[in-house]
Amino acid sequence: MDTIKDKEQEELAKKIIIPSDDTPRLELGLEDAVCTMDVAYTDDCAFVSCDIMRGKTGEWVNTFVTIHPLPTTPYTSGYFAYYEGPLLVECLEQLALELKLKPALVIVDGHGIAHPRRFGIASWLGLKLNIPTIGCAKKPLIKYERELGTQKGSISPMLLEDEVVGVALRSNTGVKPIFISPGHLISIENTIHIIKKYHGEYRIFEPVRRADQAVRRASKGESGDFELIT
Repeated sequence: MDTIKDKEQEELAKKIIIPSDDTPRLELGLEDAVCTMDVAYTDDCAFVSCDIMRGKTGEWVNTFVTIHPLPTTPYTSGYFAYYEGPLLVECLEQLALELKLKPALVIVDGHGIAHPRRFGIASWLGLKLNIPTIGCAKKPLIKYERELGTQKGSISPMLLEDEVVGVALRSNTGVKPIFISPGHLISIENTIHIIKKYHGEYRIFEPVRRADQAVRRASKGESGDFELIT
């Protein structure tokens, strides 16, 4: 436990904006870029992937991978944003410079407000860049109490102090759930709608799967359906 970081996260969490579920959904146009990001590491550098879809249709555009120095902050559970968040910012800044990329929404392989202090990496990134963000994770930081159905689309809320902060989602029948939560500037209902809309046929959210495959291949020096930017 890091008391200083705990207090910092709690203070920053107060600045996070999560619209109510009855507010209008985030409207994504055909040319709006939805970016999904992931990171992989070697012994001497970090690879960051940014998978880009068209917002309105979910059509895949391209996946880019950038290379960065390793984080200087040690990784500690619950403080993932301090370790990996700066890498995501560096990647987006590089893509903004080289591609004029300005995301309308960023989806992160991690958590939003479904975090013990309501400030996961998706919230950190959304606040840092002032853009809507979503966290989509493979493992939970917050327990879900209600039984989760086995059928595709089944949902169980994740609660923190009796408030819904995210959901466990059965993305396909019989598979382990994924865990989604808003990061910043998007409602829980809209978060669920977007993840279901773009999900794909596998357990893992399809854009996360593409981003994950891209950084893993790039870190091994392999080619694939991505563009390496150096």
